Amino acid sequence: MISLENLIGLMLVVLTAGFLMVFSLQNRRQALPIRNIQALKKIVKSIGTSVEDGRRIHFSFGRGEFLGYHAAGVISNTAALEEITRRTLGSDRPPALTSGNAVSTILAGDILNSASRMGFTQERIDARRARLAGVTPMSYAAGVLPGLLSEQTSTMILGGSLGIEMRLLLDTAENEQVRILAAPDSLIGQAIAFASPSDILVGEEIFALPAFLRERSVYSASLLAQDSLRWLVISFLLLGAALRSIGLQIP
Repeated sequence: MISLENLIGLMLVVLTAGFLMVFSLQNRRQALPIRNIQALKKIVKSIGTSVEDGRRIHFSFGRGEFLGYHAAGVISNTAALEEITRRTLGSDRPPALTSGNAVSTILAGDILNSASRMGFTQERIDARRARLAGVTPMSYAAGVLPGLLSEQTSTMILGGSLGIEMRLLLDTAENEQVRILAAPDSLIGQAIAFASPSDILVGEEIFALPAFLRERSVYSASLLAQDSLRWLVISFLLLGAALRSIGLQIP
């Protein structure tokens, strides 16, 4: 016999697949409106400015493990890196990446290595731009600092699992006038980013970056499906509260 928890999980899977299919089909006909996130609009514009100025974009994956509960963030960051690489095909300085996890570094290196098939020549793109900066908080921060100080970086995206070491990176970026988009998946990292002048993504907004970088894609459909599920859950919560308020017991 199927338990209530398994039934709810199965319903969520079916609803998610249904929303993805519907929004993907609609997205092929016309671009669907997605939610307005000002921080992402600014970073998309900043990427274009970096290409025009001949400066570098640096993507930090943080220290989240790919084979763990940080996997969703790593996958989203990997998709965003691929789109950033596509957008910077005409740049003299292709994007660089630092990670605190070996598997994430290999994934990023593979994306940079495949950039030659998208238009980069071997002289302009180097998979070694994907670096394992450090596996502990402070060693990771120390490994990321050269990307801010000596690589002509104009924009940095800080994602993944970041803690108190993020303060050092944000202060250095402010001193070097590097635009920062803070997209950590930890509460500590988000709290530290709020105390800085950088743009910040909160909660599930970190999964919206690929959708803003590539319109009319499966990423846009995924973002709309996520929003639809959120409103569906809110509706059920409000319905449950209303039923309880009139004395009906909900199992």
